[in-house]
Amino acid sequence: MAKCSPLSLPVAHYVGSRVDGPVPHDLYVLPLDGGTPRNLTAQSLDRPVEAYVWRPDGKLLALIGDGFRNRFVVVDINGRAQPLLDPHMSTRDFDEPPSVARAFLPANTGTPLAFAGEAMARPAELFLSDGKSAPTPVSHFNQFFNNVRLATPEFAHYKTFDGRQVEGALLLPTASTSNSKLPTVLLIHGGPTGNWNDAFESWGQLLANAGYAVFYPNVRGSTGYGYDFMVLNRGDWGGGDFRDVMAAADYLVQRGIADPDRLGIAGWSYGGYMSEWAITQTNRFKAAVSGAGMSNLATEFGTEDHPSYDEWFYGLPYEKQEGFLHSSPITYVKNARTPTLILQGQDDVIDPLGQSQELYRALKRYGVETELVIYPREGHGLKEEKHLIDRLQRTVSWFDKHLKP
Repeated sequence: MAKCSPLSLPVAHYVGSRVDGPVPHDLYVLPLDGGTPRNLTAQSLDRPVEAYVWRPDGKLLALIGDGFRNRFVVVDINGRAQPLLDPHMSTRDFDEPPSVARAFLPANTGTPLAFAGEAMARPAELFLSDGKSAPTPVSHFNQFFNNVRLATPEFAHYKTFDGRQVEGALLLPTASTSNSKLPTVLLIHGGPTGNWNDAFESWGQLLANAGYAVFYPNVRGSTGYGYDFMVLNRGDWGGGDFRDVMAAADYLVQRGIADPDRLGIAGWSYGGYMSEWAITQTNRFKAAVSGAGMSNLATEFGTEDHPSYDEWFYGLPYEKQEGFLHSSPITYVKNARTPTLILQGQDDVIDPLGQSQELYRALKRYGVETELVIYPREGHGLKEEKHLIDRLQRTVSWFDKHLKP
């Protein structure tokens, strides 16, 4: 939705795409009397604008994604951007400073900026900042976690097949004192036009607490690394992105962290797709968990809500079926040998139930150990507490069964 200037400037701003997809990325200015929109942030920032508000001085306060973190910037009518606040600045009375802001209220003259901030090892709290000094925490909603041992991430870059640097976050077991190689799970984010960030995430924390190394790679197609990186996977799901995943596995093995014989992969939505793709392409993973994945991109297109997103990547399956078939795990499912847990919301209209049913039937046909869990009343993201707990318990139990002696 476009927002008009509070100073009666004859312009409106909105966040949009440079072409017809895949998702809005840049901040645009549009003359109210007509004309061509102008991209304000492609050159000055080249990072996704996650939220913005007008300030009384006619400038815009924007929150932008930048790798695993996000930051506040002030953008003027000509697109000049100045940093306002890095949420990761050391904070008073707060052991783990926030790296990610989720929502904010703008600062007026003499009024501090208020935002909700969090980090992987620190669930969200409210903060105030004058934009110059360290943010001050003003809530204690999640103080329970002060008595819980949470894994703190190590952020690292690794080289992938084409020489690009890919960023990832590593969690190590919270109680580990051994130098032995660890069972390791690669967690793949949803999207694909999404990303992992330095925010509290329960799957990885539970796995780390259970003795696993956990790695979150922001493979090509992720947001937060510029527009060109975001669109590298167009028409190439399971191609360069999968090679980025395997390069992450190699990186962890070479560092002596991951046991090469005890690798696992998991994810939800596109992360589920990548888990399904992985088991049809390699036997290096000894266990996989796919949540709300996509096994057949052509039937996905015909049954999902909002197929225009998939169309941006592959066109129409009625006219260009080759790309859909080439990038569908079901095409290669006869190669699968990896024990696979499949999790699915019964009422999911984003990645419908049929996608998981197709995969389950195929894996059973070829004698692959598999389970299909269908959560009643649930859509694409689970919401009922008992289902959320069950999903976490099943995930850890599945990896314990297949990755631990």
